[in-house]
Amino acid sequence: MASPSRETVTSTPNHSDPPEKHDKKGISVTPLQVGETTPTKKVFFDDIDGGLRGWSAVVGAWLIQFAMVGAVSAFGSFQTFYEQTWLKTYSHSEIAWIGSLQLFLEFFLGVIGGVLLDGGQWRYTVGGGSALFVFTFFMLSLCKAGQFAPILLSQGIGMGTGLGFAYLPVSGIVSKHFTRRRSFAMGIITTGTSLGGFAFSVLASKLLGSRVGFAWTVRISAFIATGCMLLANFLITEPKKKAEVVEIQQNSQEKISQSEGNEEETASAKEEKPRTVPELLRDPAYLSIIASGFVVCLGLYFPMFAIQSFALHNAIGPGLASWLLSIINLSSVLGRTIPNWLADRYGTLELYVPCTAAAGVLLFCLGVATNPAGIVVFCFLYGFFSGSIVSLYFPTVVALDPHVGTTGVRLGIACLPVAFASLVGSPIAEALVSGGKHWWHGIAFAGTAELVSAALLAFAWTVEKKRKLQKRL
Repeated sequence: MASPSRETVTSTPNHSDPPEKHDKKGISVTPLQVGETTPTKKVFFDDIDGGLRGWSAVVGAWLIQFAMVGAVSAFGSFQTFYEQTWLKTYSHSEIAWIGSLQLFLEFFLGVIGGVLLDGGQWRYTVGGGSALFVFTFFMLSLCKAGQFAPILLSQGIGMGTGLGFAYLPVSGIVSKHFTRRRSFAMGIITTGTSLGGFAFSVLASKLLGSRVGFAWTVRISAFIATGCMLLANFLITEPKKKAEVVEIQQNSQEKISQSEGNEEETASAKEEKPRTVPELLRDPAYLSIIASGFVVCLGLYFPMFAIQSFALHNAIGPGLASWLLSIINLSSVLGRTIPNWLADRYGTLELYVPCTAAAGVLLFCLGVATNPAGIVVFCFLYGFFSGSIVSLYFPTVVALDPHVGTTGVRLGIACLPVAFASLVGSPIAEALVSGGKHWWHGIAFAGTAELVSAALLAFAWTVEKKRKLQKRL
């Protein structure tokens, strides 16, 4: 936006002039509105937190999550197909590296996306990431049976890189639009992951083994993703900057202050300065939260990747087994909205701790869910609580500091430990399972990881509580 031109203001009093204010030193200050004096016509969304641009960005970010993260979340259906048909000469652990690479790059590249987001260059990462994701998605359809390396390159590295460049910036943009309903808005966009995972997993489960075949199943999925991302890149925009105010003081110095967010956030931002990266890394609450992100992701995705194989191992019919991942994805829609809606009222950590602990307890219950009714109940409940773990992570990190100018860097750093945990977590659990011989080993590993994560979050909650009490004194 072009900088406003300076205007000459005489000292002659005028009844139409705005009233004078006085600063702490007794100097009179006359605020002068620069720009158009004609009042702007309001629309319905102007009175809602986020406004029309904010909710358009929510829709666009939702489409990104649906098309990109949803396709990655459906890897469990591809893994079952690879194990049984396409890559049956490779071990379960080797095949799991494809999905783990996608998750690793999704979060690891968030640092680059976060820096560019704070620098105002997020369009390049989102647009470039979308194009790369679509290209490599179509390239996956050219891979033949037994070609592990090309599948790893296209589906694991290519699609993962495209997703990594786009994932964090769209979440960061949405967080900048909202103040009072930030957690809820960020929870809404993550439901795109759940519904996308449901749609793509059903598509893959039903078409991969049919006459359609591998190539056209992948192409149909890629065409759907292409349409979603074209619309998404059009809808996502940054928050519109408000009018600048020129304050003219008696010492002839002019100060230009620009208001970009909600009054509540502006007031809170004035109370304390933005924290630098070294200061963040010395904050015990921030460190505990990102440490919990690392630990929880060691076990979080194990059920998504292994649930179909676990069901088939326990003599559950292939018809029901093909729907289990879809049940997890659908129930996580509720888990990504209800806890986030409550978090705007009661606090993010207040919801994050019990949801993470519940997911850990449920994982230990998976070992005894060896009948159709038990495994369906597990998938529904685990989908809810695992969805809340994903959707509350970014709002919890953002809530530690009100300054939106450093949102990208804070989220980018928080993505790094998640990236490495996502890379090694599922292969470790699959290796512990030993091809279906020791399911309890993988279950215990994943469940323990989530319970330890809940303990770390509880520590962060304690630190934040003490900090807030000290500010009130």
